[in-house]
Amino acid sequence: MTDLKKFLEENKEQIHDLLNHMWQTIERIALRLETKIPDIDLDNSHGNYIELANGWVESFYANPSIIFPYGEIGYSLDGLFCVFSINAKKVDEKLLEKITELTQKNESISCQIYGADDCFTTMYQSEDAEDFDEILKQIKKTKEEMLQLELNTDAFLEEDVKESFLESILDLYQFLDETKTLELLPMYEVED
Repeated sequence: MTDLKKFLEENKEQIHDLLNHMWQTIERIALRLETKIPDIDLDNSHGNYIELANGWVESFYANPSIIFPYGEIGYSLDGLFCVFSINAKKVDEKLLEKITELTQKNESISCQIYGADDCFTTMYQSEDAEDFDEILKQIKKTKEEMLQLELNTDAFLEEDVKESFLESILDLYQFLDETKTLELLPMYEVED
């Protein structure tokens, strides 16, 4: 613990600046999206994972985020992310083409599709050149009814890259909404 205490003493100002940057970025994004995505709300996101040298590690601390009925936009130590909950049965070649188009248009964005219950099972990753038919077969085999579609980009982006990331989020949201692929998060489901 002495090492952490020393680290904090030496880096307190930079840590403070980092946390402020993360929160201010999410607050600005929330203001930009409040009329474009329904029911968004600033929140503290818990249970996120970050990638460290030894793999994925859960962060028990809160990350700034915007939640909405179909997902979340947040900022972790890995960077900005947007996660949409989607219906596994509605994933098709058109959706894969759409996310491929988005990641090719903006090389700083990566995308992946993974399980909602098993977030460690990745079925699509934009960095890998994979066959759409094989991806669709893998998704059909899964027992997952809901999947997570995530867009990511690095921290401390240039404004034009951040703007392109936001445009990609909105473009994808509109596509998913029009194709009725979005899946309501359980916390938003109304009990009869």
